[in-house]
Amino acid sequence: MEITTRSIRSLAYRCEEFLGDRGEPLSIGYSGSLALCILDAIYSTGSHPTAVDNVADRYIARHGRADGAKSLRYSIAASGGAEVWARKVIRNLKPANVQPGAMLRAEVVDRATRLMADHDIDTVDDLLAAVGDEPSTGRHANEVARGWRALPSQKSGISWRNLLMLAGSDHFEIDHRVQGYIGEVAGFFVVTTDDYVLELIDATADFLGVEGRVVKQIIWQVSHRRLRPDPKRESFVFPYGLEDELEPEAEGWDSVFDREPCAEAVDRNSTLGPEEDLGSDWMTPYSRPGTTGAAPF
Repeated sequence: MEITTRSIRSLAYRCEEFLGDRGEPLSIGYSGSLALCILDAIYSTGSHPTAVDNVADRYIARHGRADGAKSLRYSIAASGGAEVWARKVIRNLKPANVQPGAMLRAEVVDRATRLMADHDIDTVDDLLAAVGDEPSTGRHANEVARGWRALPSQKSGISWRNLLMLAGSDHFEIDHRVQGYIGEVAGFFVVTTDDYVLELIDATADFLGVEGRVVKQIIWQVSHRRLRPDPKRESFVFPYGLEDELEPEAEGWDSVFDREPCAEAVDRNSTLGPEEDLGSDWMTPYSRPGTTGAAPF
């Protein structure tokens, strides 16, 4: 499937919301703190973005923005264990999944720090060096990725990929949420293969004048509901005045996205197990833009 000017500028418009005036990314990342990467990665699945922001902000208020995995582990130990730490430091007692009796996410965080210690990983640079160029998940996953997915309720690998995105890794895996998001942007008559997604990302990055990694991070975090787009922008689909360059669209395409068929398709094709608490449908819009708003924690 050929990449069209319309699909490029449509994706560029979505990404532009999360770029500053000079093209710097406004997506979420912690290049100077593996502790914050771990916290955000584990708490973000199935959580309101504001709840995750609160966890990070409370840790920063106590320890700053430069902690590594060792300091995060010491923080938990010094508090008297994961449960006390969850109550007093980050003030979030959310469980790791929705099953009765599930352990707290704070305990998963503690186990994640032990995994990092086992592999002599303390900083973001240590993590990126350990991951290297190996696939991050799947049959040929590197040893750290396998250890992470063995943590309670982390089998899907979503939190691991969250971790890599937050750390600034070049790894980018195209799951059903990314496919669904690109399908919405490009039009559902388009067959969004992995090659199509990657080519569209590269073309969009060139159009915006940013690194491909920046576009990948935005797409990942929006499609997994870590970032919340402004719903008012959705009606303004083609902002770039390039109509003369447009290729003909498929017959019947009216540039209006019908969410319900896509939502049904995502639900029908999902293979996630009951232990994986991934929250509500990613296509349901938030009532307010940005990463602030009411949250349960």
